[in-house]
Amino acid sequence: MNPFIEQDDERDGPLRTIEVNQAEIIAFQKAMLYLKFACEETDSLLYAGSDSLNSLLYKIMKASDMAESSASFYNQSSLMNETFVEEKLKRLEQEQPYVKSSTHEQTQQWMKSYMYPFPYSGEK
Repeated sequence: MNPFIEQDDERDGPLRTIEVNQAEIIAFQKAMLYLKFACEETDSLLYAGSDSLNSLLYKIMKASDMAESSASFYNQSSLMNETFVEEKLKRLEQEQPYVKSSTHEQTQQWMKSYMYPFPYSGEK
C-alpha cells in the first residue's frame, strides 16, 4: 500500500473539520516543503520533523486536487533532499552538541520524519 495515502487520521484525538481551497492547499504544501528541503536554518528541523505537522501535511496533500499524482511523485526517493537534510542535521549537531541522537535507530527515525513525504532511502 501507499504510505502517502494510508495513515491513521485519529491517532492524536478527535478530528476537526476545516474548509480550505486549492490555493490554500498549495500554499501550505509549498511552505512545508520549503521548511523541510530549502530552509538553511537548523532550527527549522524542530518543525520539519514534527509528527503533527507531517500529519497535517499528509491530510492537506490527500485533500488536494492532485493527490494521486503527488502520491506517485512522493513515493520516489529524493537523494538531493536527503543530502540537504543530512547536512542540516550535521550542522545542528555542530552548533548544538547536546542535540545528538543516542542511537543509529534514533537517527534513522529522525531522518524518516524529516524526509516525509519522501521515503528515506538511508533506512537500513
